Amino acid sequence: MWYLKNFDELTKEEIVAIYKARIETFIVGQDLNYQEIDDTDKKSWHLFEMNDDGEVISYLRIIPEKDKVLLGRVLIDNRYRGKGKGRALLERAKEVCKEWFVDTVIEVHAQAHLVKLYESLGFEVVSEPYDIVGISHITMELY
Repeated sequence: MWYLKNFDELTKEEIVAIYKARIETFIVGQDLNYQEIDDTDKKSWHLFEMNDDGEVISYLRIIPEKDKVLLGRVLIDNRYRGKGKGRALLERAKEVCKEWFVDTVIEVHAQAHLVKLYESLGFEVVSEPYDIVGISHITMELY
């Protein structure tokens, strides 16, 4: 089931499930060492899909900024990769952003190996590759 909630609307169980998924994906899965939980969560909208066991299948946060909307912490649980979940998540995020933030640029700091996926959804490369915690990223925007 899909959910879209601001931080105050999240249940304790949802917060724990989201943080578990993010830590598993970004800290454990990518062998990174950084502060995953931050204050940005409080000002973000959280778009996620959960299975019947209350586990997060896919997730991203929508961060409204002054002149754009940033998509961040985009993840798909390992067990669900290669099944169209990433595309479905990003399509939903595009719909939400286009409805709530009319005529606002949608930006994502995409991992370089995912550029083709984002391009297939209409995003355009707007930067050279750069490093974030040891992983090559490229800024992409959708107008």
